[in-house]
Amino acid sequence: MLKLKRISDPVHGTIGLRDIEVDLINTPAFQRLRNVKQLGLAYYVFPGADYSRFAHSVGVCHVTGKILDALERVTKDILSSREIQIYRIAALLHDLGHYPYSHATEEAILNHYSESLIKPRPSPRRRASSGVVRAFKHDRVSKEVLLKDSSVKKVLRAYSIEPEEISSIFLRENPPRFSNLVSSDLDADRIDYLLRTAHHTGLPYGSVDIDYILSQICLDRKNRICLSAKALRAADHFLLCRYFDYQQVTYHKSVVGFELVLKDVVSALLKANLIDCSAPKISKQIESGSWAEFDDAFMLSQIRKLSARTKDQNVKAMALAILNRLPPKLVAETELFQMRDGTHRDFLTRLQAVREKKVSWAKKFHLDEKLWYVWNTSMDLTKIGSSLPISTIEGDSSSSREKLEQAIRILDKNKRTSKPIMEVPHSLMKVLSNYACYTIRVYVLLPVKKKHLAESINEMIRRDLGNIVWK
Repeated sequence: MLKLKRISDPVHGTIGLRDIEVDLINTPAFQRLRNVKQLGLAYYVFPGADYSRFAHSVGVCHVTGKILDALERVTKDILSSREIQIYRIAALLHDLGHYPYSHATEEAILNHYSESLIKPRPSPRRRASSGVVRAFKHDRVSKEVLLKDSSVKKVLRAYSIEPEEISSIFLRENPPRFSNLVSSDLDADRIDYLLRTAHHTGLPYGSVDIDYILSQICLDRKNRICLSAKALRAADHFLLCRYFDYQQVTYHKSVVGFELVLKDVVSALLKANLIDCSAPKISKQIESGSWAEFDDAFMLSQIRKLSARTKDQNVKAMALAILNRLPPKLVAETELFQMRDGTHRDFLTRLQAVREKKVSWAKKFHLDEKLWYVWNTSMDLTKIGSSLPISTIEGDSSSSREKLEQAIRILDKNKRTSKPIMEVPHSLMKVLSNYACYTIRVYVLLPVKKKHLAESINEMIRRDLGNIVWK
């Protein structure tokens, strides 16, 4: 009988962890996740939304275990005990490589080093062996930790597990048959994220009926994970929950504003050599064990240093905005719900018009252009729309096929074959998967003495772009 260590979780109740999982959790690399917030700066808006990637990762491991148990009830011995353990560990460790403040920091890092590919920096300390500076995405950093962190390697070695067995699941590198457990439209990661965010923000949008969904998990004749036809509405609801959660939390106007400023602050930290996130440096940090110290608190201390040292008044204003919770002002916003097939011309026209006018707006109000932010995004409900013929994707080796493989599948009533949810005629996703919500926002980081300009700026934007419907 497996020995389990039990812990109490506010979302899932009692969570049982196996010996190897406890050993991995106790490594410095995993303990670091206690000090990396899952939702970045969202707690500036939702005070309770300060939960960590540590809690989330333990939750994902637990949900993965529940899905595996559901599969075992449907088909006995479908997985060996070793395979079950591999999937649970992949779920537990999938977020090991997240940078402080997560996605905002990662985007700033990737942008910074992509620019250096065009103009390589002269400092040999910041160059890769090829002479070109590069940076890792967070999931690639997770693999790097598995390969190079001594404490993590020691635990895996003690249980005869190779790092590549784990990383192949969350990176989908020659993925094993049930990789969708950790990375797909309906995976343990998203389930825990939605439930945990709903709990900590006090918002209802992520309230997923997880118990019913788990009771309807099954396999088709190709051994692909799917849901019974009875769970179609629950699957539609899950995807809608994710959409509304993103709109209300991740894309909340103030959360987005803070993270836009944060990206500029991280860029300034990189330029000032207060942090170094090149791939070689990250690898060395992991090998030395100092990666465990690279967390939100460390980043905050570097932002304080930047604020005290910089002579650039714009950079100082940005740093103080993060340190003192001073969000940029949203002065204009427009949204469109349009087809995602490349014909969203209204959105592109609006975006181009805003970008062209930004310089003149900055000059008119004597506000440096660097303090203006134009944010745009599109939010899809599924990875693939139903208007793209599935037959054209299945024979393809492109990213479209990869996205198709991650779609929620619904079992036909004959219980032999399954379809992606957007191919089921009476599914909401049959229609909604073809659309996306396109959003454009204009923010200005206004000095305290110029806060009163916000309304005048908004009026000017409405006047200059009168042919565009603004919220």
